[in-house]
Amino acid sequence: MLPMRMTRVRGAIVLAAAISAAILAFGPRLALADPAGAPAADRPDPPAPAASPLPAAPEPPPPEPRDATRGGVNGPALPVHPPEGGDGKAPLLIDARFTWQPFGYLRAQYITVQDDPSVAFVGRSDGFELQNARIGVRGELDRRVAFVVAFDGAIDERTQVNTPQGKLGVGLRDAFADVALAGQLAVRAGFFQAVVDPQALVADTARELVDQPIESRGMRPTEGYQTAGLPPGRSIGAAIRLDPGAPADGGVGLGFELAVQNGADEFSSNNDNDKPAVSAAVLARLPRSWLMAAARYNPRTVGDLPFRQDENDLQGTVGLRIALGPVALDGGAIVQRTTFPTTGGPSQDAYGGHIQVMVALPVSLPGTSPLWVGYRFGILDPSSLVTTDRVMEHTAGAVLGLPRYRMRVQLQVVHVVEQAARELQNDRAQLAAELVL
Repeated sequence: MLPMRMTRVRGAIVLAAAISAAILAFGPRLALADPAGAPAADRPDPPAPAASPLPAAPEPPPPEPRDATRGGVNGPALPVHPPEGGDGKAPLLIDARFTWQPFGYLRAQYITVQDDPSVAFVGRSDGFELQNARIGVRGELDRRVAFVVAFDGAIDERTQVNTPQGKLGVGLRDAFADVALAGQLAVRAGFFQAVVDPQALVADTARELVDQPIESRGMRPTEGYQTAGLPPGRSIGAAIRLDPGAPADGGVGLGFELAVQNGADEFSSNNDNDKPAVSAAVLARLPRSWLMAAARYNPRTVGDLPFRQDENDLQGTVGLRIALGPVALDGGAIVQRTTFPTTGGPSQDAYGGHIQVMVALPVSLPGTSPLWVGYRFGILDPSSLVTTDRVMEHTAGAVLGLPRYRMRVQLQVVHVVEQAARELQNDRAQLAAELVL
């Protein structure tokens, strides 16, 4: 098992190094990605998974092909005829309709967590953490086919629950292709995040606070009793989807997604049984605002032979974001029911949600965007079968952008409230910095 894991990690590192070399070699000649869904002056572009294929109408190809051995379409154009004195063979050419672009971002934080006097694995690990070291490439062919491949070098790997010490790992985060059918209607296939969690519509580089809401993130090790979030994460599968994008005319754009994926966890290479997970989502976009609702059914199998057991999850989610001038409102909720057909035990209910308000203050420093400050309330109850596991978070934070340098700085303080039967002293403060490559 270990040699196979080491082979995958080494392969990911080699591919990441190759992409990094491409960025260094051709970065000065490549245009940076345009922001999507946010004003260009205040917010860096979201990561590539938010991208959809461009409209089906192809652009006229350039009159000359380009050299595939000199950095793809960004290399110098070659003459159509072979050079004199050669062997008469034409050089290796690439389809001029193909375009590609590297992308990436880095996120790091300093975190300090209050040391609980009674629970040794809570707190006592203050210091620097790497939240993201994302690098990838996106591309298009003839404005009909789009693809994204991305890795992250800040995967937090831990051997068991509530282990205070983790290891950094490299993991695949996206590997999918979109094929345009008509307009914005497309088929997606590969390893991707379906639109189930409302936070799937919020890019890491556009999130106002340091962390995702507790229902999506869960409770991380050393911050409290470790608890997984409710959303499913990424998986291998296929989907038919229509993302209308933000309407330019001030109207409402309607979209949807129907996805069929493996029901195993997001780092599994195959499904955990013979049944797929199925999800459906609807989306309405307005200028700077959106509203979504989704449902997902996942008949999964857990455990090792000969003690494998079936568990069925049924989820429903809703989310919204409304931006009105200097005020931005954000909210989301997830409910889940799990049944246990193998054991016949009682069903388990879980829920979580948050509401957040951010306000842009009329003050800014030279070279910065306006300072946003805000508050978020979040709640997570992971199991109705455990009567003392509900957690609430009160978060106050601020974010300041430096658009010229594609950077942001974030600060947040969190007051955590557990139920009385397992109350902890685990409030925390976090200072984060972000750079979009």
